[in-house]
Amino acid sequence: MEIFVSKKTKGIKSQIANLVAIASLDGNFSVAEKKLVFELGEKNGLSRDRVKEIIRSDEPIKFKTPDTDSLRFDRVYESIQMLLMEGDKEEEKIDFCTELAIKLGVRMAVAGVLVKKIVVGMKEEKSYADIKKESADFLNI
Repeated sequence: MEIFVSKKTKGIKSQIANLVAIASLDGNFSVAEKKLVFELGEKNGLSRDRVKEIIRSDEPIKFKTPDTDSLRFDRVYESIQMLLMEGDKEEEKIDFCTELAIKLGVRMAVAGVLVKKIVVGMKEEKSYADIKKESADFLNI
């Protein structure tokens, strides 16, 4: 049990667990998907060992809702990055990301549109900044 863990760390751990769930939807947690999980974990301050623990853990990690719309966008964006790593079961993964966006605090009325906007932007190879700017109308960014 982790008593002295910051809200930020709890949020990152929750996001890593979400990404692992998305990667596992097709029954195959590929090398490319693992690489992305480690990159995002390290980018957000988690050690490789801590990320490995999260991946291997059978214990559920408490879901943490981000405090800001900007962070909500980042979490949805990262989830969609994982979604697009492999093209299989894309619709199922889009549905999962839409449900995740709602759980992250994105309004139900715009969650699906936001997810699809991010997916299209990534497929068109738009920059993160451009996609976030175009998505600002759906969130208070």
